[in-house]
Amino acid sequence: MPKLFEGTARQVEGMLSVLEQRWPGAAARLAQDPFSEIGSWKDLTIAPVPEESNVPDGSKRGCSVAGGYLWQTEPPTLVVAESLSARRQRFTLLHELGHHIQSINLELGDALMQAEDSEEFEDAACDAFAADLLLPSTLVRQVVRAGPTVESALELFRRSKASRAAICVRLAEELRSPGTVAVLDSEGTVSFAASRGRIFPPARGSDQSANPLVAASLAESRADRVIQRDDSRIQYSTGHTSDRLYGQIAWCDGLYVAVMVEYGAAWKRFSPPQDGTALSSSASRWEDCETCETNFVVKSICSRCREPRCPRGHCGCTRAAERQCQHCFYLKAPSQFKDASKVCIECSS
Repeated sequence: MPKLFEGTARQVEGMLSVLEQRWPGAAARLAQDPFSEIGSWKDLTIAPVPEESNVPDGSKRGCSVAGGYLWQTEPPTLVVAESLSARRQRFTLLHELGHHIQSINLELGDALMQAEDSEEFEDAACDAFAADLLLPSTLVRQVVRAGPTVESALELFRRSKASRAAICVRLAEELRSPGTVAVLDSEGTVSFAASRGRIFPPARGSDQSANPLVAASLAESRADRVIQRDDSRIQYSTGHTSDRLYGQIAWCDGLYVAVMVEYGAAWKRFSPPQDGTALSSSASRWEDCETCETNFVVKSICSRCREPRCPRGHCGCTRAAERQCQHCFYLKAPSQFKDASKVCIECSS
């Protein structure tokens, strides 16, 4: 899930500058019809695929979108899942364009290399880039006056062609305290979320039905009602929660949109911080590492694959990159093999 990093706004400014240099006047055209605009370019191609599962494994995929960027093809290819809504397809296409723009400019590439988590920073910049194109600052300023609210999210949805995901990103940029803006399905499962500040967003695919704000919305029979709670809590896979948050949630054309903040809620006169109110499961959560077989208490979740990370640093990311030695049959890091050898250096010496 995307999180706003320090430097994201600067990176997006650079991406928009490169866009104008390479394709003058394209920003306005992309906001209206990105498929037609990019389809007219000779140095990029669009590849629609039926489902998210059909996105090629070799592409650069962001965890926030059902698409991919194939930089190895000639010309490079932007992959978009057709199973998405038209609004979400536009957001995904522009997100993948963001990957391309960052790959063709040295200054933008250097910024990625200097980021603490370059892949997550790149993905967050792509989301912000796509959201800025679909939701110009003039429109956002008109709608978001005192601060982001669910009502402003609904208004942006009515007045633009932007997806709910794009609206999440733009409203997260406008938050005046740590918080998150999320899209959830009719069962309380997260489909997209963006955050600002020290709040970590709920993971995509996570069940948030135990969040009092979400639970109240699921029990509400009126689809047009905006629900507010002062005891909202994000549920994390470690069994812990965030501190209590001030939250709003409402139905938005088939999905829920929720805004949750630590303090300074735009819809309340007084909303001080509620520090020290986080909950944890009564028993520690234990996991078995599939790489080193260590049994450990979950203390951290990988920000990329959202799987528990064992004390030796193994998670889904490292497991995907590991190779099995055909002599000792242990899974080992790629650096422990010489070139394409199927036997690790230790066994071959």
